[in-house]
Amino acid sequence: NTADSLIVGRYLGTDRLAAVSSSGPLIFMMVSFYEGLFMGAGVLISRFFGERNEDGVSRAVHTDVAVGLISGAVLTTVGMLCTPVFLRWMNTDPDVLPLAIEYFRVYFAGSMALIIYNMSRGIMMAVGDSRRPLFYLVLSSILNVFLDVLFIRFFGWGVWAAAFATVIS
Repeated sequence: NTADSLIVGRYLGTDRLAAVSSSGPLIFMMVSFYEGLFMGAGVLISRFFGERNEDGVSRAVHTDVAVGLISGAVLTTVGMLCTPVFLRWMNTDPDVLPLAIEYFRVYFAGSMALIIYNMSRGIMMAVGDSRRPLFYLVLSSILNVFLDVLFIRFFGWGVWAAAFATVIS
């Protein structure tokens, strides 16, 4: 969201920056919730992994994946349908509300990718692999900035393109 805000503000102007920035607190809350959820599942996976309990690891990972896929489908559906309501609850300026809805709906459309990343990160870290999640995060951050600039500056697309770049990344 920070990269999106910086690039949108620089190339599309302050009204579009306000639209993207208005979603920041809700995105932070959503990301934090899923990070916490999958870290908690990681505790159980880690325990079974440390005990060399393959059946326990398998059950915990499969449960983690099921929870991730189901909650991802629910989040996508609820987010797409309720975006205007959420933004009004957050007192988003009515002048930027249509652009904020545009940005946030694209973001919610790709929220399954966010959930899968956090789920995979939690599983990898639970078994002692902290390098790959960091590598994926750095790579996706660089890709996000590149795509933001490409879509917004060079293609001239709107605020939705910043969310689209984030989803792809």
